[in-house]
Amino acid sequence: MSQSPDNRMIRVRSAAQDATDFQMTDEQVRRFIELRDDGANRDRIVAELGVDEEVAHELIRADESYATAHRIATGELRMYPPPEPGTEVIDARVGSDWVPIVVIVLVLVGIIIWTLVR
Repeated sequence: MSQSPDNRMIRVRSAAQDATDFQMTDEQVRRFIELRDDGANRDRIVAELGVDEEVAHELIRADESYATAHRIATGELRMYPPPEPGTEVIDARVGSDWVPIVVIVLVLVGIIIWTLVR
């Protein structure tokens, strides 16, 4: 069984509702998940569930997208590939963490001098 069957069930059921216009039952969705966990191919899913190949394709696509998202969330898969050598991001911003503090101090000093001169 998958790591979080409730989320997987919701994702696949949503795809089933979209693909079949709410004609697929929750029991059929559970059976689809069982077939996927057993490694069934698209032809077997079509035969056992009695759905069109297009519906089976959408269900498989939804299940695969859930599995990919789950692997990213658990850290098993990186969200973005690491950059190629030589194309790494270089921080070229002007200033540092001290710039805002210096600006605030200068503004306060300016206000104090302005009020004293006035």
